[in-house]
Amino acid sequence: MKKLSIILLTFLIVACSSDNNETVSIVGIWKPIAEVQVCSTGSRETYPYDACEQKSRVTFASNGMLNITDFDDYTGDCLEDYNENGTWTLNGGDLSVNIDGETLNPTFFELSDNTLRIGYYDNDENDPCDGGKLPSHCYTEYTRVD
Repeated sequence: MKKLSIILLTFLIVACSSDNNETVSIVGIWKPIAEVQVCSTGSRETYPYDACEQKSRVTFASNGMLNITDFDDYTGDCLEDYNENGTWTLNGGDLSVNIDGETLNPTFFELSDNTLRIGYYDNDENDPCDGGKLPSHCYTEYTRVD
């Protein structure tokens, strides 16, 4: 679930930032540290990424280029299993990513100096939390590396 989540959540990048401070920039290198599910009641479950998964990187370059590199340990060795380039734009609080001609738009996005949260609001009735209530959102949390 973590590998799929990092790829999907990274691809689904668009939403509104809760911090409209223009001095905070997404430009840089980010590593995933956890997947977080926040339920409608406010409870949350955090699934930390292991050391291998934390070698993954999402790089937002100042020229609008994007690189996503994903590492995973399937056989006892931590290996790169995904590397893709694309482009990104930020328009107000909306971030748009294009990879292989496909534009993807997440529905949850928060940015601060050293923390980036990218995810989606979940309305899948087959994915309950809090005793049957729907989760309000799920995101991957990144920390700034550079």
